[in-house]
Amino acid sequence: MDMSYKGCVIPEDLLYDLEYHVWVRIDSGIAVVGATSPGQAYAGEMIFIKVKDIGTKVERGAILATVESAKYMGPMRAPVSGTLVDVNAEVKANPTLVNKEPYKNWVLKIQPDKLDEQLKLLTPGKEAVEKYKPIIDEWGIECTS
Repeated sequence: MDMSYKGCVIPEDLLYDLEYHVWVRIDSGIAVVGATSPGQAYAGEMIFIKVKDIGTKVERGAILATVESAKYMGPMRAPVSGTLVDVNAEVKANPTLVNKEPYKNWVLKIQPDKLDEQLKLLTPGKEAVEKYKPIIDEWGIECTS
């Protein structure tokens, strides 16, 4: 089930890094990563995403990609350590897909190397909804698609 607050959807079946505003879905041992609904709403319309090269090793918290929007330019950080194994070419070519459907349009995939220990650092969907409410209020955003 998906929860929402002020139009910002937070699917319960995903994990979240609330500090970096990314979601994670573990799919056959691969971490699929994308921008959260509140994160993309705060950034505004995405105009450019530059992702590190496939094969790049990253530590949790390292910059995976640089995101540029009408009102934001900054990093998309790694929610887990590992090796970058795939980049969504459609999103790279058309970054506004992240604004339209942030949970369908993943940005990149990581082969994690410390998954069991780092999964504990991510917030499950049900908790993420409650933790996102004050952030959404502080940012003064409403999510729309």
